[in-house]
Amino acid sequence: MGLVLYHYVHCPYCVRVRMSLGFLNLPYDSRPLAYDDLKTPTDLIGVKILPIMSFDAVPMRESLDIIRRLDVKNKLQSNADLSKAEAFIKDVNNAVHSLAMPYWIQTAEFTPSARAYFQKQKEEKRGPFKDLVKKAPAFKEELLPLLMNLEKNLEPFFESANLTLKDIMIAAHLWGLYVVPEFQFPDKIHAYLQSVKELCQFNYHQDLWS
Repeated sequence: MGLVLYHYVHCPYCVRVRMSLGFLNLPYDSRPLAYDDLKTPTDLIGVKILPIMSFDAVPMRESLDIIRRLDVKNKLQSNADLSKAEAFIKDVNNAVHSLAMPYWIQTAEFTPSARAYFQKQKEEKRGPFKDLVKKAPAFKEELLPLLMNLEKNLEPFFESANLTLKDIMIAAHLWGLYVVPEFQFPDKIHAYLQSVKELCQFNYHQDLWS
């Protein structure tokens, strides 16, 4: 099966597909796109949204649908109830993105035009990035009890002795915080994320340097 993944390096929904591919040890052709590339995703599925996975030249969208199709032996328990992981992501989403977005655009992923496009799009929803940076202490304070509650559910993975899709979903969403200056995960959460990384053979910026 020929697999081609069109993705943004920073995007947590794209990261969850990359982590799943690594865990399942599936080779694929990685195609990171510039954020202002409207043509490629629109030509593939009619709308600007990623990730897109091409299965033998047939494109498919929606990260969880992609993962379930990849997980033919259900090694990730991808058909299990994901509601608790989804609830955690919903709770942390605003703080994570508000902290990370001003720093994502400083990475090698973004060309000057892609950076300007991303910033304009996101500031319309969240306000000026410079204000988000000033509010960083409040976002960190908002995250801390949520992370401490996550710790209570690690066995050592989320409500499980083994890695499942829930862990990939959670880790993919939290991973962007590693680019935020001076942000430090609680030790147990950091160890948890590194375990997910190792099992998923995941290298966040690999595609930018290859």
